[in-house]
Amino acid sequence: MATVEETLEFLPQTDCAQCGMTCREFAEFLVSGDLKPEDCPVLHEPDYMGFIDALNELLGPAVADKTETGHVIDEKKCIGCGVCIYVCEYNTANCMELYSGRAPRNSDTVVLRVENGCIKIVRPDLCTRMTQAADKCAKCMDHCPTGAIVIS
Repeated sequence: MATVEETLEFLPQTDCAQCGMTCREFAEFLVSGDLKPEDCPVLHEPDYMGFIDALNELLGPAVADKTETGHVIDEKKCIGCGVCIYVCEYNTANCMELYSGRAPRNSDTVVLRVENGCIKIVRPDLCTRMTQAADKCAKCMDHCPTGAIVIS
């Protein structure tokens, strides 16, 4: 896991506040996974070319790919098997294709979908983790055979 100090080395360190905070505060949010390097406007300037890629590599997929539902999908581990699609509470309650042992059609409204051989959260707003439920679902993570899904 990257530290705030390591992350700061790849930030402008000008405290310009274009993102609404100091570079140190921004680095803390990067390390926690609440922001992505792309959220820094200054890093898109030509003087900082390559810094976004360097930060994404330093932070690793767990931080670079965190979703609003708390899911982290490691594309290097995902084999696109689709087990998570079949155990997803929303999908099983709302997608009739799953009852037939088939994958969801493109027109089906689902939370998870395999795209280009890797699982993607396509409708995070439908994930039961986004509801006020007392017990937060983690079936996709619990049943992932490769450990590609982590919920933080």
